[in-house]
Amino acid sequence: MNILIAGGGSAGHINPALSIAKKIKNNHPGYKILFIGSEKGLEKDLVPREGFDIEFIEIEGFKRPFGLRSIKTLFVLIKGLFQAGKIIKRFKPDIAIGTGGFVSGPAIYISSLYKAKILIHEQNAYPGITNRMLARRADVAMVSFESALKSLSKAKKTVLTGNLIDESFSDFDKYQPADGMKTVVIIGGSQGAMTINNAVTGMINEYMKETDFKLIFAPGKRHYEEVTGKITKTLKNVTVHDYIYDRNTVYASADLMVTRGGATTISEVLAMGMPSIIIPSPFVPDNAQEKNAEQIYEANACEIIYDNSEFNSKVLYDKIMNLLGDKEKLIALSENAYSLGIRDANQRVYEEFSEVVNEINRSGK
Repeated sequence: MNILIAGGGSAGHINPALSIAKKIKNNHPGYKILFIGSEKGLEKDLVPREGFDIEFIEIEGFKRPFGLRSIKTLFVLIKGLFQAGKIIKRFKPDIAIGTGGFVSGPAIYISSLYKAKILIHEQNAYPGITNRMLARRADVAMVSFESALKSLSKAKKTVLTGNLIDESFSDFDKYQPADGMKTVVIIGGSQGAMTINNAVTGMINEYMKETDFKLIFAPGKRHYEEVTGKITKTLKNVTVHDYIYDRNTVYASADLMVTRGGATTISEVLAMGMPSIIIPSPFVPDNAQEKNAEQIYEANACEIIYDNSEFNSKVLYDKIMNLLGDKEKLIALSENAYSLGIRDANQRVYEEFSEVVNEINRSGK
């Protein structure tokens, strides 16, 4: 059985793809798995790191408003379709799985033309344009939020599975705030977020003391050198990483997470039952991150700081210090987050995959 997997750009699309790939590999070591990605995305690093083969196509997203740049993007898309076609014609996938991101569009569309069974997975509360367009070609559309089901209703089957996360996030003891100095983990998403990075560097330089809390900060690979160059105060309780690979271990050490509103990070935080402050990106199409965060906030399972003109270092510092000083609030956020977490999403997705495999086997293909 040949399995093609496409999803890329940010870790929010790649990590779910890797999770299902690992699940398939563990249960079917004889299946051939091939990723399609973009050399501009994090998949170039993350996929080979996990031992999977990957081939690349050229792709870029359309920018709004549409203009001359959109014409160039259209030609890149056409080129990407031809590149995907060559790969798929050679690999002959029986099943193609898309986890979102622009790169999954050509790969999954062309796979459907070659009669592969199509599964797509949507991480966000409101589906991205790629999955909305692919839904009509999908045998199964899987979602992380119930609110996304309607938008993908053109698929033959839609099902709530939860978000694909590494299974290591699903087996942790009940959260308890540390008795001594607490730990705060701040990540701005796999690509980094300059407004968060600027707020954190200002917080370190202007407000933090070594007695406040232990800070683990990941500004993203693209911004690491710039951010570390802006930090003028040396504090023993501050550690800066370009990217956090051992996320489950680092997150487990936290008393409070500060994150963007990306669906995968939120799903990991909920699965672990971690108290969090979510700072949704205002630059994501369809305000997807705000919609993700607001669903969690309405269940009293996180705090939100909006990334607007009022967001600054002092706002962030004060919010963190207030929460760290309120043990009951931390515990309440943790318990509500844990109740929302779907810890068997990988198994649910694998069961949908297995049903499609059984269908192929019954058809004798």
